[in-house]
Amino acid sequence: MEKNKSKNEINTKYVDVLDGIRAISVIIVLIFHFWQQTWIFPVVSTPILSRIGISQINFTPFARVGYLFVDMMILISGFLLFLPVARNALTGEPLTKWKDFFRKRAIRILPSYLFCIIALFVYELSTGGYGTPVNAGLAAKDLILHLLFLHTWTVPTYLATKLNVVLWTLAVEVWFYILFPIFATVIKRRKDEKTSTAPVVRALITAAVMIGISLFYIYGYVLKTGSAFSNGVDGIFASIGSGIRSSYLAMVINQLPAFFGSYAIGLIGAFIYTALAVKIKRKWWIGAIGTVLSAAFICLIVIMIKDCASLDLNSAQNWQITKRLPLALVFMGFILSAAFASSWFRFLFSNPLMRFLSAISYNLYIWHQWLCVKIKNDWRIPRWEGDTPPNQWGTAAGKAWSSRYAIIITAAAFLAAILATYFLEKPAADLLNGRLSIYNGKLKKKK
Repeated sequence: MEKNKSKNEINTKYVDVLDGIRAISVIIVLIFHFWQQTWIFPVVSTPILSRIGISQINFTPFARVGYLFVDMMILISGFLLFLPVARNALTGEPLTKWKDFFRKRAIRILPSYLFCIIALFVYELSTGGYGTPVNAGLAAKDLILHLLFLHTWTVPTYLATKLNVVLWTLAVEVWFYILFPIFATVIKRRKDEKTSTAPVVRALITAAVMIGISLFYIYGYVLKTGSAFSNGVDGIFASIGSGIRSSYLAMVINQLPAFFGSYAIGLIGAFIYTALAVKIKRKWWIGAIGTVLSAAFICLIVIMIKDCASLDLNSAQNWQITKRLPLALVFMGFILSAAFASSWFRFLFSNPLMRFLSAISYNLYIWHQWLCVKIKNDWRIPRWEGDTPPNQWGTAAGKAWSSRYAIIITAAAFLAAILATYFLEKPAADLLNGRLSIYNGKLKKKK
């Protein structure tokens, strides 16, 4: 909490509910990837609710399309990136210098990311992942494009990469970080501007441009496969060695332009949150309204998830890219209403457990999918024989194996996340930031 703030004032620098929302989003993505490997449908028995006709709660739709919550993670990133810009525009607070911005982003992202790709690169080289003998060209391309965050540009380094397919989100994020100062510089308050009117107008125009880029990419390129324009762009990509093609939906759906609308909604949300936070204080009736609205947005999220989950794979991908903007609006509505909700409701998303899960969420996201695939297919834990994985047997023995496997991969993912967070990410941050820490020898015992 900021110093000298009463408990009724709303913090514009720390949005407490985001800890839990981020953690839950990562866990839903984890459930999706684990469901792909186990085929265990997440159904929870609720005997306590049987009196009102609810004997179980079926989370299967969230397992089938849990990847949609990557959009929530990117939306949260956009919201937090633009929050300082909103404070600058609305309250005149100075913006961080860009060299400090990039330094903080690098310290946050790179240690865990670089460790992951280097460790996996060495592992794949030593175990024949790049062929025997080693396909040096493919191995070098995979590593170099990951180091440059360009791996989503070719099929072998993205969809067929040996270095952890979920890292595509880092490519999207990092390249938006690189572009972010342009948007922030356009929006920020000028020295001669006494009110926030002009920067707010520039923020709205910037958001409109970003949404326009996203919609043009989706409807003018991706969904216009075979048009003269799409063919021309495909030809340009082909000429520079990229595997991006408008007809390859699995490839284009997760490129940066497709997420510009989500980042724009994050921008708008940051301005709405800041504008409200500086003008109002927490009161019971504001909390009540926020709680009711949060519940309504949760219902909308469930409806949208079920809608997408009811479709076949190709239709679901079309749903994902065409409904990305409406989904971002609903997600943002939930974030904003939850941020102003009653204290008991906010506690559900901001408590010690959620803060812990949020702290390890980055590394949990990085490691969970690679581990669950390797444990099943390469290391065969629990042990199984033959060519067909046990989750496909359709027998009681197969189901029992899947249950044991689910426990193992869950434990492995959380253990890897905890170790990477507290023995790599946080120590690296302390060392690079020069903070007092047991890791750099600067922390001394108090006398």
